[in-house]
Amino acid sequence: MSKGSYRSAPRRIALLVSDGANPFEISVAAEVFGLPRPELGFQPYEVAYCAPRRSAVMRDRLFTMHGLRSLRYAASADTLVVPNRPDPLAGQSPAILRAVAAAHRRGARIVSLCTGAFTLADAGILAGRKVTTHWRWADELARRYPDVHVVPDVLFVDDGQVLSAAGSAAALDLCLYIVRKDWGA
Repeated sequence: MSKGSYRSAPRRIALLVSDGANPFEISVAAEVFGLPRPELGFQPYEVAYCAPRRSAVMRDRLFTMHGLRSLRYAASADTLVVPNRPDPLAGQSPAILRAVAAAHRRGARIVSLCTGAFTLADAGILAGRKVTTHWRWADELARRYPDVHVVPDVLFVDDGQVLSAAGSAAALDLCLYIVRKDWGA
């Protein structure tokens, strides 16, 4: 199918949600990919919020998201979106790391927002790739993962199968770029 053409079925996006996630990045992806757009005459995306458990507590205990789908949905998604980790040094759920690695192996598009790049690196899918992350964490990502080419001074990086956004607001730029890439201007 060519860019900009309509599909009979929407592209499936799995948005990973984990305890401690910043709701801003999740909201950005939800707004761009998840809201119905009847004015388009077709549904471009189907979004599911996936997690290791049915609920996740957001950063600073702002609120809890309930009704999250199983990580099994990520196994069939066209795109896997990995939001930030407020403390990227704290580590990530092994179940999420397995889901990211499995999606990458089967050829899904992998998108990190802000410090979500640490999750991708922890999952072992960034070796030899260009990636960006929040400016505050770029040096640490490069230090921890010397086989990853960290680009600290851009809004986002498209390295083929793996795309990454710098900070929180850059997540919006990357998500809009993905829509344009999928469907045209």
